Amino acid sequence: MEKIHVIIPSRFEHCSQIITGFYQLAKSKKQSYSLKPTDLSIDSSNEYYNTAFVFVEYMGKYIVYDTYDGYNAVEKSLPLLKKCDYYFKRSYSEEYNKRFFPDFESKIFPLGFNYHVTYRGNPIDKQTNPINQLKVYARHILGESSPAYFTPEVFECDKNPQIQHQEPKIIFLTRLWDPEKSENGASLSSKSAQERQYINDMRILIIRELRQKYGKNVVSGLYDNEVSRKYAPDLICDKQITNRKQYIKLMHRSDICIGSMGLHESIGWKTGEYVAAGKAIVNETFHYTVPGDFSDGKNYLSYSTAEECLEAVEKLISSPDMLLEMKKSNINYYDEFLKPSRLVENTLHIVSGSV
Repeated sequence: MEKIHVIIPSRFEHCSQIITGFYQLAKSKKQSYSLKPTDLSIDSSNEYYNTAFVFVEYMGKYIVYDTYDGYNAVEKSLPLLKKCDYYFKRSYSEEYNKRFFPDFESKIFPLGFNYHVTYRGNPIDKQTNPINQLKVYARHILGESSPAYFTPEVFECDKNPQIQHQEPKIIFLTRLWDPEKSENGASLSSKSAQERQYINDMRILIIRELRQKYGKNVVSGLYDNEVSRKYAPDLICDKQITNRKQYIKLMHRSDICIGSMGLHESIGWKTGEYVAAGKAIVNETFHYTVPGDFSDGKNYLSYSTAEECLEAVEKLISSPDMLLEMKKSNINYYDEFLKPSRLVENTLHIVSGSV
């Protein structure tokens, strides 16, 4: 039985998928892995507290899982690249690896899509301080689900997909980012501010075009926040729709799901959710690489403008066979590369294959 030592330095939401994968893997009757977790996430003095890293020791090798958006943590990454044997990066680009990590390229591998999926008992979902406990209570009062609800099976779909509606249903629910300051109130670089403004403008334009063209066949709009109220208050959706649990139900009832670029050019979490749900996907052009043969035309249709987005949607609507085949391709991809246990097991196979 192979031992896996998982070191959890952070309660960053990005890490939840990786930890979930290792717990799934250890509990699977088909596998022979023994899991030893070390939870450092409540120790604010640990060097990687509140970061998007998970560390693993396996077969005498030290492995780093980097779930950051883009390459916005280069300074944190460099010491880890010097120390580790394998480095699996969510936002993976050969071009950026050459630019930022020229001495360590051979250690870096693509990790894959990231989304917030968990398991009941996940240590990073537990709340230990009174403020966080109050937030959990407030969420309960508002009728929102605990993080423990969002387990893999909540996202997964029927393995025999169908086109669910005579006129395929489309979904694009998204948020806007503050182009003036970060979520912790810090000022932004001009590059980050411009990127956020671009993301906001693209999302607003797509929503307006979708609503105008598809009417009742599309669920599209913005989550309610201060930025949405400032820039596009007419596009804000009722919280009964954007509530995360309700959103996932709506996604499962849809046929075509639209994704747009995330911060730091990242692939958004929703795209991973769409794959897990076995949907036909229209997505803004990827800037990063994921494992396996996830390709434009088979698993998704890409766009770089709002006009191209609607053209892709129309192509799927007018091609039922393509729509159905795309759903099947994404179900297969999820089973082979994205299911949390499979995602981390694939990384272990890379490690064990070279030992």
